[in-house]
Amino acid sequence: MFRKLNRAALKPAEVTHALEIAAAPLVNELKLRAPMKIIRDDLGVIHKPNKYPRSIMVGLRYDKGARTNLAYAFEYGTVDRYTKKDQYRGKLPITPWFRPTVDRMRGQIVTNIKNEIAKIVQNKLKK
Repeated sequence: MFRKLNRAALKPAEVTHALEIAAAPLVNELKLRAPMKIIRDDLGVIHKPNKYPRSIMVGLRYDKGARTNLAYAFEYGTVDRYTKKDQYRGKLPITPWFRPTVDRMRGQIVTNIKNEIAKIVQNKLKK
């Protein structure tokens, strides 16, 4: 049994793939709750295999520039804004959407990860 388990050692690519599958429902839910289309477009799974071979992140990709910073303004709100000529520009109220979604789905995410890893190990043990 231990020899089989040793052969079943998970490779970084397998773990990453399992994490990406497990994170898909979270990404979809975040996209549904995002306050703007440009924020929805920038949400996704981020993977840096050279730096973190067995991990992924779910969040905002900055491929398209600083426009994603709007997500933080919606999440945390802004103070009153003025132009250089003291014209009032308004403020964004605090309307959190990212953190509440992650908190609500935390249990499902953990279950998804366990299930995906278990599938990989079961397939390896069958061989």
